Amino acid sequence: MSDCPLKTALEARFTDDSEIRDVASYGCIQGISGFTYRKEINDFFNEHEADIERWLLDEHDFTLEGFSKRAKSIHQLKTAMLWKAVDLYCQEIVIYNETFQPA
Repeated sequence: MSDCPLKTALEARFTDDSEIRDVASYGCIQGISGFTYRKEINDFFNEHEADIERWLLDEHDFTLEGFSKRAKSIHQLKTAMLWKAVDLYCQEIVIYNETFQPA
């Protein structure tokens, strides 16, 4: 993901390596501060909708149909897409750190 407001927001939110590893391993479904409550999810998704869609659909080849299959509401669709974006971000940080950071 190239430099974009979504990446900047995620970099600002995720500064704890332990939390990043937890999200990378277990996902947002475990309950992550800032990505749990309906208002938090809606606000973050709405602010970064274009970047989330571009990153998931264009760069990672997910489809709206795939996300919408299990969603029973727009909120569930937004939640699934946001959580996937956050999970992928954390996974990519872990991979980067393991690959490029000295032990």
